[in-house]
Amino acid sequence: MARSDAYATTAQSPVKKYLSWSSNDKCFTYWDKESKENKKLSLPVKFIHYDEMATIKGWHDASGSGIYSNEIKSTKTEPLSVRAFKGGEIASGLYQDIKGKVNASGGDYYVSLYAELNGEIVNFSFKGAALMTWSNFSKENRKSFLGNYISVATASDEKKGSVKYSVPVFTIGEEIEGSVKASADNKYDELTSYFKARKAKSA
Repeated sequence: MARSDAYATTAQSPVKKYLSWSSNDKCFTYWDKESKENKKLSLPVKFIHYDEMATIKGWHDASGSGIYSNEIKSTKTEPLSVRAFKGGEIASGLYQDIKGKVNASGGDYYVSLYAELNGEIVNFSFKGAALMTWSNFSKENRKSFLGNYISVATASDEKKGSVKYSVPVFTIGEEIEGSVKASADNKYDELTSYFKARKAKSA
């Protein structure tokens, strides 16, 4: 890391795509800045796991604007600061203490997953059923994340009451090649440097 990093005034995100699961389309989608449209990422996809954080997103009816928060590693020890773009602060504190107010205001709990996909740093945003599916998969397979790709080749059709929806099917893929591991380590360093700069800027 260069000494000049200490004088950086902005935190430039290395994330190239922000992806979320589309239950209706049964695939991941992302906003393309150049074409200014939502695009589908067809299955199958495979990615390298980097890091995960918790955050809040949603829609604030009272101000007619989106809800956002900081990203944290632990909901039990780190406070969230939840705000609406036009409505100001909604709540701040540990998630268990502000959950009710956040939900009542239109905010939802998300896992923000950073990964490498097709040689790029990307962010997967999971909530609800997709988040539950990811959490269960992660608990059972986390020991394999360092050496293997994570694959999503299909979607699973689910039903709760009268509501039908789909969730991604995560599986452990093939072993990550040595040359790719080296490149992934460099990208991970770039990502963690961004996290540090972002945290310092918000302090």
